[in-house]
Amino acid sequence: MPYIIATSWYPSHKQGEVVKKYIELIPKYPTDDSLAVNVATPVTTTEKGIKVMSIWEVKEGKLEAALTRLGNYYYENINIEGYEYSLDIWSTLPEATAVAGIPQQ
Repeated sequence: MPYIIATSWYPSHKQGEVVKKYIELIPKYPTDDSLAVNVATPVTTTEKGIKVMSIWEVKEGKLEAALTRLGNYYYENINIEGYEYSLDIWSTLPEATAVAGIPQQ
């Protein structure tokens, strides 16, 4: 099962606006464990502001639906000045080695 790693970043002075939007979106995008499970959400600060990663383990056969749902969620934030995000699909090691023809052990 692949992972979706969602990374967002924004200026520190926009923290209040981002948190307000996060709370507003909870009822619209409740967690759907049938698509993906959030395994970690680390947060850090950088010289450019705040950076948040959400790591999602995607359920079998649900990659497209999970990616669409997360994309819709993050798109809701684009009107916050300086807010940016990326969605990246990462393979597990067995998935990656299978592509290379290496047998799984």
